Amino acid sequence: MVRFAKNLTESSFFQRFIIAVIVLNGAVVGMETYPGFAARWGGILELINQLCLAIFTVEITLRILAHGKRPWRFFTDGWNVFDFVIVGAAYLPGLSEQSTLLRLIRLLRVLRLLSTLPSLQMMVAALVHSIPRIGQMALMASLLFYIYAVAGTSLFGHHDPEHWGSLHVALLSLFRTLTLEDWTDLMYTAMEAYPWAWIFFVSFVLLATFIIFNMLIGIILNSMEEARAKIHEEQVAAAGTADLDAELQKAKEALAALERALERHRENK
Repeated sequence: MVRFAKNLTESSFFQRFIIAVIVLNGAVVGMETYPGFAARWGGILELINQLCLAIFTVEITLRILAHGKRPWRFFTDGWNVFDFVIVGAAYLPGLSEQSTLLRLIRLLRVLRLLSTLPSLQMMVAALVHSIPRIGQMALMASLLFYIYAVAGTSLFGHHDPEHWGSLHVALLSLFRTLTLEDWTDLMYTAMEAYPWAWIFFVSFVLLATFIIFNMLIGIILNSMEEARAKIHEEQVAAAGTADLDAELQKAKEALAALERALERHRENK
């Protein structure tokens, strides 16, 4: 039973089937957002939802059984815990009376694609790994925003109080400039009173938009490379362990065969 569960859950067919069920579950949740469609086909959609939940429950059970006499090893993997919590949340008591919460929990099952597709796992691992460096970059960006916001309030506050009248409004205007959404309107308005105001805006765009964004992209790409290397090392180590387990199993089977042969030899004597 343990070997069957392990071979089944690790097969590519089974994994593709689970991905298809996850996509189907997400599509059904999306269909339920259309009142007319839900009113007409609500019974079928609910049946599909229950079927998807049953499949996910069987899948989690098989993956736990695959660990044999040590089922707790299933929970040593963070992605397994993630899947278990998302599927188990559907069995919370009283959930059926909370239609909004029930729909949100069903929607969360779509996130299981993160744990099913290795490429998405690598991206998530890269983002988590890059959080400390992103925090440092965010601190630098905050200092840049604060300096330019105070300067903008002092320089353009009297001429354009709508966008530079206070510190928090200036910060919002700078964020608008960062997104490059009609930032030239702010620049030309300031240039009506201060022809040199373009220096303020162009320098901020160069520093904030190009330098900081490129640094962010560089941090994420570097973290993705590190995450890819780490996942590769784990896969190599897991493959080595699997080969060792296979050799050990063969040795056990050979020893058992030898014991049976000796037992038959004693009986014949």
